[in-house]
Amino acid sequence: MYSKEEAKEFRIRFWDGFKRYSKKQGRKMTSWVLRGTQVKGTQLKFDLNDHGAFVMLQIDNKLDQVRYRIFDRFVKYKPVIMETCGAELLWERDYFIDDFKEVSRIYFRLKKADVYNEKDWEEYYQFLFGKMTILEEAFLDVKEVVQSM
Repeated sequence: MYSKEEAKEFRIRFWDGFKRYSKKQGRKMTSWVLRGTQVKGTQLKFDLNDHGAFVMLQIDNKLDQVRYRIFDRFVKYKPVIMETCGAELLWERDYFIDDFKEVSRIYFRLKKADVYNEKDWEEYYQFLFGKMTILEEAFLDVKEVVQSM
C-alpha cells in the first residue's frame, strides 16, 4: 500500500501524463466539453479509481425528479447515442458515489484499471481519450434536443 501522499503523487503524474497524451493527439484538455455542457447539472467526466477507468456523462442534480427528467431525455435518444457509442456504453439511472451522493450516469468502463500500474498507463490514456471522443460526439448530437425538452 501507498501512503496518502504517494497515492496523491501517482494521481497527479497520471493526469499530467494524460494531458500530454491528449495534446499529442491534437486535443488540449481545455478543449473537451466536460463541465461546459450547457445542460444544468450535467458533466462529461474522466475518472480512474478503485473500480476502473471511466468516461461518463454524469447527471447530479440534487433533486431526484429533476435528475430523472434529464436522464430520461437522454434515454429518449438512446438509439442515436448508441449508434455513435456502441453496445458497451452503460446506463445507470441510480448510482451512489461513495455512499453519499446519488447521480445518474451514462458511461464507458475499463475494468481493472489501476493508477499504480504505470506500465498500463498508455492503455488507460487510449481508453480515456478514445471513449471521451465518441461520448462527446454523441452528446453534441443530442444536446440541442435535450436542452429544448
